[in-house]
Amino acid sequence: MSSAGLETSLVDQASNHLLDTLGAITAGQDQPVARVARAVHDRPGTVPLPGTGETRERRDAAFVNAVAAHSLEIDDTEGCDHSGAVVVPVLWSLSHGPDPAPSSRVLPALVAGYEVGRRVQLALGGYDEANGRGWHSTATCGVFAAAAAAAVMLGLDAGKATSALGIAASSAAGTWAFAADGAMTKQLHPGNAARGGLEAALLAARGASGPGHVFEDVWGGFVGTHGGDPRGADRLVAELGSVWHFRHSAIKPYAVCRSAHSAIDALTGILRDERLDAAEVSEVRLHVSDFLRPMICPPDVRDAAQARMSLPIATALVLAGSSLTPHDFDAFDGDEVRWWLRRIVVVADAGDGGEPLVEVRARGETHRRRVAAARGGQDDPLSATEVHRKFASLAVPVVGAGDAAALTRWVDAAASAVRCTRSPS
Repeated sequence: MSSAGLETSLVDQASNHLLDTLGAITAGQDQPVARVARAVHDRPGTVPLPGTGETRERRDAAFVNAVAAHSLEIDDTEGCDHSGAVVVPVLWSLSHGPDPAPSSRVLPALVAGYEVGRRVQLALGGYDEANGRGWHSTATCGVFAAAAAAAVMLGLDAGKATSALGIAASSAAGTWAFAADGAMTKQLHPGNAARGGLEAALLAARGASGPGHVFEDVWGGFVGTHGGDPRGADRLVAELGSVWHFRHSAIKPYAVCRSAHSAIDALTGILRDERLDAAEVSEVRLHVSDFLRPMICPPDVRDAAQARMSLPIATALVLAGSSLTPHDFDAFDGDEVRWWLRRIVVVADAGDGGEPLVEVRARGETHRRRVAAARGGQDDPLSATEVHRKFASLAVPVVGAGDAAALTRWVDAAASAVRCTRSPS
């Protein structure tokens, strides 16, 4: 993908996602899972780990930064699901390691990665089908997003890029088993995908071949092997070049699983529009589908990381006055949250897997709302000002205003490099 092919709106959106993910990486480096990743992936190199003052070899840096990006559940979503946590660490590694790629490739590579990750997910039947079979698409589809982004950064030709995707297929793995007990594999999956995709592209660049028919209906083909309809591979190229699935990617205003966001928007909307004080609320009923309940209503939450996957805890925190920043969830087991949880009921909804319905009982009346499109997505995006404010809230407390400004300048330079090379329209 050439920088000349990016529309201004895509450049602007890509810049926002790049900055947003750098904020998530910086803020997440001190989380337990990121510390474990740094201890294991410790090969010396020249790629910075933002927020730590440390550097790593580019594949280890991609792994560690990807884990950090996803460790606070504040990174972006959709695409392959959490595309930024997978793609941005690859861009960062190839921009700072030996023989760095030119900055004009950064945003085209980001868009290519998000686009390929989403199209692979669609080939598996879409988010609900792919994840419903137990596959965590951040891992299984994300490795292709990382490989595509790396191929653009490395300037691979079509043949080598095809090999990179074919090699990446051998690293496409990761299931939702963590949902049962809050295991760290959820945060490790972006690391596996980022490192696997980057390594696939590096191998292809040096002449390694990958299967050229990996998405077709062959024995061992990716789509059929992962439980999808092999005919769904047509979705990989449907309207390619005219429809950008990247536009559907969302930047999260809350540090909680994206599948809980529409319910949070519904709750805050009811409180705002009905002019309700939380003290007036006697009960909240959350109608959650059979598909979403295991994902966003985990039982026996044990730590803040698992709490960020919990709609009931997020609901309790909102009623307690929280804006759902990452560290608000440190109070997941506090007395006030526990008090509210006794007034929050999860209702089984065997419907079509749509967004949760929220019912708030207050002043003797019941107020109901279902939000179809959560804040931060294509239908209701965060403004550039809001994205910069969110980035500052994540990065400045960790690295200070000066280093945070340096990260912002790096993003701005990538955007300027694309704008300077675009063909006149």
